[in-house]
Amino acid sequence: MRLERGWRCGCGALGRACAHCGAERRCRGVCARPRRRVMQGAVVPASGEEVYFKNHSKQKQKEVMEKNGNNHKLRVCVATCNRADYSKLAPIMFGIKAEPQFFELDVVVLGSHLIDDYGNTYRMIEQDDFDIHTRLHTIVRGEDEAAMVESVGLALVKLPDVLNRLKPDIMIVHGDRFDALALATSAALMNIRILHIEGGEVSGTIDDSIRHAITKLAHYHVCCTRSAEQHLIAMCEDHDRILLAGCPSYDKLLSAKNKDYMSIIRMWLGEDVKTRDYIVALQHPVTTDIKHSIKMFELTLDALISFNKRTLVLFPNVDAGSKEMVRVMRKKGIEHHPNFRAVKHVPFDQFIQLVAHAGCMIGNSSCGVREVGAFGTPVINLGTRQTGRETGENVLHVRDADTQDKILHALQLQFGKQYPCSKIYGDGNAVPRILKFLKSIDLKEPLQKKFCFPPVKDNISQDIDHILETQSALAVDLGGTNLRVAIVSMKGEIVKKYTQLNPKTYEDRLDLILKMCVEAASEAVNVNCRILGVGISTGGRVNPREGIVLHSTKLIQEWSSVDLRSPISDALHLPVWVDNDGNCAALAERKFGHGKGIENFVTLITGTEDLLLVEGMSMKKEEVVSAAHLIQAAKLGNTKADSILRTAGTALGLGVVNILHTMNPSLVILSGVLASHYVNAVKDVINRQALSSVKTVDVVVSNLADPALLGAASLVLDYTTRRIY
Repeated sequence: MRLERGWRCGCGALGRACAHCGAERRCRGVCARPRRRVMQGAVVPASGEEVYFKNHSKQKQKEVMEKNGNNHKLRVCVATCNRADYSKLAPIMFGIKAEPQFFELDVVVLGSHLIDDYGNTYRMIEQDDFDIHTRLHTIVRGEDEAAMVESVGLALVKLPDVLNRLKPDIMIVHGDRFDALALATSAALMNIRILHIEGGEVSGTIDDSIRHAITKLAHYHVCCTRSAEQHLIAMCEDHDRILLAGCPSYDKLLSAKNKDYMSIIRMWLGEDVKTRDYIVALQHPVTTDIKHSIKMFELTLDALISFNKRTLVLFPNVDAGSKEMVRVMRKKGIEHHPNFRAVKHVPFDQFIQLVAHAGCMIGNSSCGVREVGAFGTPVINLGTRQTGRETGENVLHVRDADTQDKILHALQLQFGKQYPCSKIYGDGNAVPRILKFLKSIDLKEPLQKKFCFPPVKDNISQDIDHILETQSALAVDLGGTNLRVAIVSMKGEIVKKYTQLNPKTYEDRLDLILKMCVEAASEAVNVNCRILGVGISTGGRVNPREGIVLHSTKLIQEWSSVDLRSPISDALHLPVWVDNDGNCAALAERKFGHGKGIENFVTLITGTEDLLLVEGMSMKKEEVVSAAHLIQAAKLGNTKADSILRTAGTALGLGVVNILHTMNPSLVILSGVLASHYVNAVKDVINRQALSSVKTVDVVVSNLADPALLGAASLVLDYTTRRIY
């Protein structure tokens, strides 16, 4: 092996390129070979201990792959072109890097990442500790239509050499930029599998054409919304190669908790700025109507100057027309205006804190209609660049601003408001789904794409049962003895259940609820369940509107005026419903039990199921006699126990008669451990003492195993699906 002098690679190679892997300029360890020391051109092997640990690590990786029936680590090339697509790709890159037993990651950087005028944003990739395998200067300056075409051509000339050297199994391409089109074209022509992120969406400019062109070149698709999935299917893409995962950036957005956000705000906007009292502006040219988009930008700046609030203005992207937009900024003195801070780039971690605490975001960036919805920050979307996007209620559209007054009026309407968080584009679990999808790719399958030309209505994804079967709820049953959490499907199937003894103190109880819910929500990804929300069943008086337990039963001490909704919603970023366990039992019967399709019925809980956990008749002196003991005694021939059950059954029957006379239900459902022992006694009392008009009302025993959990789940499933379908 010939080694040139000049620098040393992690694998020991000297010179401009690593002789083992071909990396340009420096290898930085991507060879994964034992480290060597270089002394005057000689290669000296590393210590025996170092070699042992590397070999041991390789053996562990081999064992994992053989266990999964895969002898080949998937070599993944992630190509990033600009600051916007890196924010979506970075979470996936971190996920790939965290599983070296399954993946090898190569990073290729091109496009505006490498241009000083746009912030040299490749540096943030290095700061995230990713090894950049190749940097390709592909942007032809000019910022006009011709420059965009020439940039695509330049990328097409340079990429084949890189891909020949890397030989990736799959290339991950994001979005709808002209750089991404060059990447997808090169990979497709070189028989490299392509995974396209965020296909199927609709915005409203030339980006739509580029995005759909990449879709036709790509072999696999990761989309963010149900509508995008349907668009891909309508475009004849193979449904089995489409993953509805959500937006990868939402994994970071929904878990972003920076308590020191004020230092970030002050760093970018000044020491005297308060939260919700500043604006973030980000506007790009519209390549299909450059003249109008420049006029719109000019009106936006005029409106912001008149509105007189501190504003962070980000420079536009590299699209045709951006040079003219920068001239408008300078003409109006934005870079020197006391109310404005003009910057080329803000690191994504800091940017999300800035928009999360802003009084408003304005512009036409996809970030405004997608990511910012996760925080409920008001957004003013200008022009046609994002016309086709799905948006939350936090977005106000100004389609055509012929005067600055329209934009100014929009600022007056939106500034300082706070909207509910929108999860249209993700639930925070996109990356685990994508990694699982990548692992499922069979490299032995034919590379040639197959298109599904039959009508979309014949496809399984159009069947409502198929769509709903993976939608699920987290159900919580707060009992006196046990705390139970379950993943419940739309059909009432308990997919997974967790049970713990209920702690005695308020703090421990709430900590345990949060811990169990987080664990269940994480497990839901592995069992292919999409959690729509959390339903909680608890004893005592409840304010369902506020999600507060006003006063609980004696079984749950220190449990009054407790807000259950807020901490659980904040931890999981999901809507939360809370109701009394009796109401939950009735809701369970209506959705999954005897009450299905019945207009009006009554459910009575006759005992606590947790008491069934007592085994045998042996009792300690301090143990309280329970319903379970009573039933067992009656079964064993204890006449006193049998008499008690008959007396209680008669009393319950009288109560049911009163309910029949006052409420006139069509059905009575007895639920709980004692229900089967009371049903005959209740029917007998009705037959003897009820008015003739209600004697025909049927009394049945519930056939639901977990009415409290199922009822809590129905709170979620009924409400969320009513809104969606």
